[in-house]
Amino acid sequence: MSSSSTTVCILIFLQISHVLTAGRFAIIPPENPIVGFLGKEVILPCQLTTSSIPESTSMQVQWILDKSSEKIDVKSYYGGNRPETQDNRYQGRAELSRIDLSKGNMSLILKKTHLSDQGNYTCMVFLGDWYEEVVVELVLAAKGTEPTIALVDCHCWGIGLTCSSNSWYPKPKAFWLDSEGKVRSKQSDTTITETKTGNFSVSSSITTESGIDHEVSCKIINELLELESESRILISDALYPATSPWLAPFLIILLIFICLLVGAGYKVRQSYQKISECEKQKNEVQADRNHVMEAIETEKCTGQANVWGLEHRLGNLCNELEVRRAQEYAVAVTLDSYYKHPEISISEDKERASLQTLPPEKEETALGTQIFVGKEGYVAGKHYWEVEVGERLDWELGVLTQAERDKLQEEKVVKSFQEGCWALKSSQGKFFSSPCEKEIEKKPHLSYSVIGLLLDQEK
Repeated sequence: MSSSSTTVCILIFLQISHVLTAGRFAIIPPENPIVGFLGKEVILPCQLTTSSIPESTSMQVQWILDKSSEKIDVKSYYGGNRPETQDNRYQGRAELSRIDLSKGNMSLILKKTHLSDQGNYTCMVFLGDWYEEVVVELVLAAKGTEPTIALVDCHCWGIGLTCSSNSWYPKPKAFWLDSEGKVRSKQSDTTITETKTGNFSVSSSITTESGIDHEVSCKIINELLELESESRILISDALYPATSPWLAPFLIILLIFICLLVGAGYKVRQSYQKISECEKQKNEVQADRNHVMEAIETEKCTGQANVWGLEHRLGNLCNELEVRRAQEYAVAVTLDSYYKHPEISISEDKERASLQTLPPEKEETALGTQIFVGKEGYVAGKHYWEVEVGERLDWELGVLTQAERDKLQEEKVVKSFQEGCWALKSSQGKFFSSPCEKEIEKKPHLSYSVIGLLLDQEK
């Protein structure tokens, strides 16, 4: 009888201990899916309501990714009784915090996330006879590159622009905005393409109008992350082509030619009539003939002067046409604050530079060429930009190789450039080509306050 009583007491004690253990723990489930950045580290939470687990309690933690075709063992911890197990695809990427396990933190640390890591993860926790599991959903997202706006073509009614960006996930949205930040009412053509790696590339195009669109921006939004990237471009009226670049010169030349032809015909007819009248009067023939010859010579001189005028205007038109053709390759230039002489100050919009006065202690270290460069670099194609030099007589504009650019960043002050610099130089109002220092003849009666540069890497 005494033995039976002992057995009953032990069973009751074990049952009560189990109930206490079961009621003591619980997993706090996350309210929303976990959003992580693609390629970065993300933590999948699995926290117990307790902050302390007795050392005597046996512990087992398993994280399983439930795919439609398989269940993947992401990380399994069996305490000190058995070695940990893990799928090869998560070797070195999935970990548990050993220090925090005894504090009830069973969260999974997932590194270098892939798109294939998305899905429902089951966190299963065994503490002695107690067991509970919770499902954690992982959703990945990525913010792509900054949008790049490029001028692709020119029409008689406007300029075609494209906006491109890569490495977005999930599929983003693209918008074109006006100078006031409002979505443009004009329709744009947007293409979003999925790449082989699973992320998305965006390409959108619009056509701007002269006199209306001077400032346009391209914005790309990731709605899941509530993040956006935006690029803006300013368009000068000089970049817009005329309705017909040949029509005005052609009409002017044609009108002058018709006037000359009519005038010459009228004068010849008038001369012929005078000669006929002079034949009736023999005594006046010689005087009339001389008069006619003088009139003819006068007309020849006048015609020659008109021809010279036409040739001069035609030359000006040809020069203007070359400038317009170069402007078809116009690009925006952004000044780089890290590649400049200490005495030069760059404006906030990165478009203008000016000289600044340095403290006396810095003047001795700031000797050398006062130079600044742009952020843009080009390896191929044609590129055109304009620089306003005003009435300055001494300046130098051109391009540098990457080696000379790096030299400027390291030394900050450059005494002179060696090879790797090609420029147009103005010294006391005279033009020279650098580095050969060959003088270039200036065209008379022209203003040189704005200098246009065409970089042609196709020749």
